[in-house]
Amino acid sequence: MELLKLTDVHIYEKLLSEASVKKYRSVAKTFVADTGIQNINDIQHSDIFSWRDAIINRSSVGNWNNYHRHMRAIFQTAVCLNYVNDNLFKQIKAITHYPDKENTLTDEQIESLFKICDDQISYGWFWKSVIQMLLYTGIRRKQLVGLTWGDVDFENKTLKMQASSSKTKRAYTIPINQQLINSILFFKHKTKYLPKNPQSQIFNVTLINPRYKGDKLKGDHVAQFFTKASKTLNFKVSAHRFRHTFATKLANNSLINIKTVQNLLGHSSVHTTLGYVHPNINNMRDAVDLL
Repeated sequence: MELLKLTDVHIYEKLLSEASVKKYRSVAKTFVADTGIQNINDIQHSDIFSWRDAIINRSSVGNWNNYHRHMRAIFQTAVCLNYVNDNLFKQIKAITHYPDKENTLTDEQIESLFKICDDQISYGWFWKSVIQMLLYTGIRRKQLVGLTWGDVDFENKTLKMQASSSKTKRAYTIPINQQLINSILFFKHKTKYLPKNPQSQIFNVTLINPRYKGDKLKGDHVAQFFTKASKTLNFKVSAHRFRHTFATKLANNSLINIKTVQNLLGHSSVHTTLGYVHPNINNMRDAVDLL
């Protein structure tokens, strides 16, 4: 079987999101382009090692690990469907990798972001509510965009993540704290002239700021806001950095176990969660001081 056809089978079997579909196909096409191998039965261990080295040389260890993870999943489908006997990508391990770039935001940086919302950003109160949603939930940008008023349960203090906006294509519910409840209620009051039926998008910027075209908030709108804020603040801000910050703060709290962090982030594997947790020098210092 050809790798690209197997990739389509994997996509069909797993019912993946649009973004995941695009990524899997991109990785498979990259493998074929780099190695010239199309049939999965022709792939040898040496081919994978050579491909790994080529990816690392032109890109990074992080990219190789990402490609490796996707190919391992594709070949696991091949094993399950008896197209191949062994998952060669499972036999080859990912490389331990500690990224140089900082993916979290400090408390001071977050405060600076709130300050420019107050002082420099049009409709800053809207974006402060968006930021607080990301800060206290760690949800993905797509999940933020997909939130409707029907997803908020004020009485039980929970927020429902719909399957349609979840990367893992499953619905799940997370608790929300009182700070976020207060933020949502403030936002609800500020937009009291807008529809609040269960299907209405919560953060529909197009109904609030006439500069935004269309009929609903899109992921690009959120990205554009953070790009503009990043240029003003001289450090990078993004929805995904809030997700990393959320995970790291929770994981560095000794009272919270990693499985709880995994469930809050909606990850299917705790190994994925660990990739969102970044070392904190003060926590490491406290650890060595116990020796």
